[in-house]
Amino acid sequence: MKPDKENASTKFRFCTSMFFVLFIMLTTLYSCLSVAKISDFPKASTEINFEKYSIEYQDKKDPFWTSNTSNVYYFERKKVMAKKDLTDIIQYALKKKGYRIYPMSIDDGNVFGKRGLYANEWKSITGVYYKIDLSNEKVQIYINTKITQDFTGGWRENRAKKVGVIIENMMDSKK
Repeated sequence: MKPDKENASTKFRFCTSMFFVLFIMLTTLYSCLSVAKISDFPKASTEINFEKYSIEYQDKKDPFWTSNTSNVYYFERKKVMAKKDLTDIIQYALKKKGYRIYPMSIDDGNVFGKRGLYANEWKSITGVYYKIDLSNEKVQIYINTKITQDFTGGWRENRAKKVGVIIENMMDSKK
């Protein structure tokens, strides 16, 4: 009778061990599916449909990008700014939220920031795209954030909106 008990105990330990190995492998695989990469973003602001966002911005009081479940934010202001002044404001806003600035080209109409480990994310990349429309005398800003996050999920917050609000406030205060 003893050999059967030992055999059952060995099988149980083996099955338990295999379950934990499989669980760890699946968890690792699943958590790697949501990885923020700079290559996931458009390369230039010309790839962003600013007109579509402008129409939604003007037509709706509460567009989708203002929700906490979104990682996109858009706004526009009736003013004209020099590219250098605008990119300085964008860089300041990104740095204030803990981002390091990626090397950028002013001609591409974007600024990227990357930050590492925070309470609810492994990594976060934010792309801020801008268009200075001289004919209509307005500046359009589109912000998108992608995060690397583990399988636990976590709380929802619009990281793009947090950067956008800083940019909006600074643009509004600048005469």
